[in-house]
Amino acid sequence: METPPNHNKLLTDRALQCAAAELGADLSDLQVTSVSGGFSRNRRALVSAGDKTIFVKEVDIDVLPGEGERELAWLKKDYEVTRLLQKVHPKFVADWIKLDGDWHVLMTTSYASADGWLWQPPAEKFLAARYTSAVVAAARELEKTDLPHEVIEGLQLQPFAATKLGLDDGIDQVIAEADIRRQLIDNYQTLLPEQSEVNQRRCQKMMELLNNSDELAGISARAKQFAKQPEDCFNHSDVRSDNLAFHPQTGELKLVDCNWASYAPRGSGATEFLIDMARHGQDVTPWLDELNAEMLAAFVGFYLIRSLKPPLQPGDNLRQMRALSAATAYDLLERT
Repeated sequence: METPPNHNKLLTDRALQCAAAELGADLSDLQVTSVSGGFSRNRRALVSAGDKTIFVKEVDIDVLPGEGERELAWLKKDYEVTRLLQKVHPKFVADWIKLDGDWHVLMTTSYASADGWLWQPPAEKFLAARYTSAVVAAARELEKTDLPHEVIEGLQLQPFAATKLGLDDGIDQVIAEADIRRQLIDNYQTLLPEQSEVNQRRCQKMMELLNNSDELAGISARAKQFAKQPEDCFNHSDVRSDNLAFHPQTGELKLVDCNWASYAPRGSGATEFLIDMARHGQDVTPWLDELNAEMLAAFVGFYLIRSLKPPLQPGDNLRQMRALSAATAYDLLERT
């Protein structure tokens, strides 16, 4: 009888064998530790043997739809873009990366919390400011990456953000459908009690916005302007704390998960990141000039409509993130 896939295992035997070979250890000597954060459908873990630790990300086709075809393509792109950035911006990506196991297993330097790396915004204000400045500066530097057309085509770095966000019909669905607006208001009321004071204020402002058709129409118009912006800046395209490792003692910064990388309008990376920082309760006032206002407008509708699988329940982290990101984008838009 065929053994059914174990959905609860951190890594499959294939990934463990790859890790053991890389670490020069027996399977029985491996220590496997779970990692938190992010919304990946892949298996992920830290694997250690002796004093060596690596990060392992695996596409398990037995537990993914379509035999994991999309996830395998993303894993390959992540590897290839990281390898490219190791040449042109080595300080911003993993020092070591390897794709193994018939292209199903990606292994990289670990940047573990035990070694002092942070995977969330620092709690201390001065460190949070240092962290924010480092990420915004990195996004600016990455924007200058000028690659030949054949490389852009080969690594699938063609622009998509301006069209996908700017022409997304999320905000127009919200404007057209009273039922959608009522459901969104109900969702924000559900979220309110467990939020910080600043996010409670943002949720309240979103509920007011959802009753203001003129303001919604203005946001829709600004979002469509984003689609007209030139997309000539390289962007990681998923710049948020889950994808950033920061070492507060050295100031080093590493970006991971490069599978969404593409060319995009100026300020896209900083805007993605500052929304995430503000949603986490950090004060981003010193960096408001880095924001792309039209991208903020586009994010309002994009995240609103994607937070809409009824009913929203506390603990649904992905949908809560989307709802709060929409509210944060609107709050920042009003301040630009």
